Amino acid sequence: MRGQVYLHFLLTGEKDYSSLPPYPMISRDCFDDSKPKCDSPGGPADRENYWGGNLTYEDAVKPLYPQNSSIWRSYYQHDTYTFDEIIKMENGHPAVGDIAAAFFNFVFYQKLHILGDIESYHFFEVFTAFLIVLGVSIITYREFGVFPAIVSSFSLAAYPLFFSESHFNIKDPPEAAFFGLTIIFFYLGIIKNKWPYLIISSIIAAFALGTKFNALFIAPILALWLLFYLLTLVSKNRKIINKKNIRKITSLVISLILYPFITALAFYILWPYLWGSPVNNFLTIVNYYKQIGLGTPPELAGFVIDGWNTYPIIWIIYTTPLPILFLSILGMLASIFLVLFRKKHFVFLVLIWFLLPILRVSAPNFSIYGGVRQIMEFVPALAILSGVGAYVLIEKLKYKKISILLITASLLFVFYEVIKVHPNQNVYFNQLVGGLSGAKTKAIPYWGNSYGNAYQQGIDWLNKNAEPNAKLGLPISTMGNIPRIKLRSDIDFSNSYWSGPDKKGEYEIELDFDWSPKTWYSFAYYDTYLNPVFVAEVDGVPLLKIWKNDIEHTKEGFGSETVFPVRIASKDKDSIKIDIGREIYLTRLTVDHAKDGCAKQKSGYIAISEDDETWAREPEPIDYPQVPPAAVGIDDDTFVFLFAAKKARYILLDTMMQNSCTLKSSHIKVMGLERLP
Repeated sequence: MRGQVYLHFLLTGEKDYSSLPPYPMISRDCFDDSKPKCDSPGGPADRENYWGGNLTYEDAVKPLYPQNSSIWRSYYQHDTYTFDEIIKMENGHPAVGDIAAAFFNFVFYQKLHILGDIESYHFFEVFTAFLIVLGVSIITYREFGVFPAIVSSFSLAAYPLFFSESHFNIKDPPEAAFFGLTIIFFYLGIIKNKWPYLIISSIIAAFALGTKFNALFIAPILALWLLFYLLTLVSKNRKIINKKNIRKITSLVISLILYPFITALAFYILWPYLWGSPVNNFLTIVNYYKQIGLGTPPELAGFVIDGWNTYPIIWIIYTTPLPILFLSILGMLASIFLVLFRKKHFVFLVLIWFLLPILRVSAPNFSIYGGVRQIMEFVPALAILSGVGAYVLIEKLKYKKISILLITASLLFVFYEVIKVHPNQNVYFNQLVGGLSGAKTKAIPYWGNSYGNAYQQGIDWLNKNAEPNAKLGLPISTMGNIPRIKLRSDIDFSNSYWSGPDKKGEYEIELDFDWSPKTWYSFAYYDTYLNPVFVAEVDGVPLLKIWKNDIEHTKEGFGSETVFPVRIASKDKDSIKIDIGREIYLTRLTVDHAKDGCAKQKSGYIAISEDDETWAREPEPIDYPQVPPAAVGIDDDTFVFLFAAKKARYILLDTMMQNSCTLKSSHIKVMGLERLP
């Protein structure tokens, strides 16, 4: 939505979409007079004023793809999100990637009508990925020949993380592409004495900086390489400047001086957020990067050695296909030798290009999470190193043809592995850790995190198998995780349909991997009580599940709840301990309490125990409903806390405050399951 707002402003000068035709209606609710609000993309909207009230339901429920739509307006050109609103919301990554993706949508969906609304955005990532694969191929061919170029380009294109996320990740693969192309054009500009290449490099650097501030680390890479390159020329007694090239060198120096100014100017022009207050707004984004980039996440503490975080390099070792890993390590060792003893400046450039992104997130007090997608700019350099490794094998071994055949066979094995896990390549783990199942067993942080990629598989299943007019929700995530137009039009999509123990037959779809929200009741209920109707998995490890919340799909033994008598074991001003008298499988704690003359609940927690000695604290606070309040009877004088059939005898309700309404004039009821199979 941000990209569309800025693109529309840059193309037309308009700060809203009032000049565009209204977006077609896609929800049945908009035709139901008993439901005043429509299920619009991003928020409620009025039928007559927003959606174009003259549409019939039959027209509206058609899938909004080119072959069926007559209104070429994107789903993400939403009237609620105007230019002024987006400016107020800015506090994160720069917007160039968003604007570029919106431009691809503008061209290939809105104007040419040859791609779908969603697909046209993602063509931007595919296109930039193609450009860096091409760039890696050309530069490796120039330095090492045809076969190493084939190996390098294949290693990049087939690298599981890069391949997968270049189809849907709007930030990291484009950043890797812009990062790498900036370096390649800079290198060619210097060694060929061609200043236009430097100008191109400076403009691409603006695209890189405008996508993520990772691009700031291009500067030390280029500076170190340029210094090394000049020193190698001096050491070889070569004249850097002579009568024949003085004009070219002068142009080159002027281009180098202008380089940062061109980059800064292009960066400024491409991000309207900076126009009002460039310095202050730039510093706001710098502070954002400080917040997300400093401090080691607690789940990675076990990977820290003498302050240095080994998690990034371990992740790379475990998620790089073994043939590519072997070739790149060989290429790295060969490159170190060539730098130390042959003063080869190109491999020096590739080494620092590969190492610096990894070292900066491994250094003490720097942060990384979710694998290494945030530093994907190392992948093109690793691919070039694999080409260097292939070069070493075919040039230094006696039997070149056999070496070529062995390398080709190993890359075919990589191709097989990429196909085998399709479309889930970004959760790939190699044989060193035992695949994804091994990563899960070893509790490698963030195993199985597909970053939403797995939703598409669930959407495909629902569109094919859900009954007409089925209801659908997400137990954890927001509705923005699934574009409404990806779903079959009659499927009623809303997170308000969560019904839990009432079993109203809704479908629920959610990611299943190493993330803490899995412990929330809204997810745990479905995962504990129901047999899923669909599971997307790799190596036997679930990535996504779909449940249908009805009796038919309820697991045996998870039937109706029973009310159990309780006694108050202890009570003070801010907490109460409840003794059920025996162990049961807890499902619900209800407290009817006063609502006047007391304080509204803030913070607080629940803990449970089997023996009154070892306590387990529930992950959710008690001042915010776990599920839609109406679904379980929560109101001003009724507190309800839900458990996913957890074994316990004692419950501790700690309000962490005095005079809480929750404990005033309270009547307590505990429900659970008598036993499980």
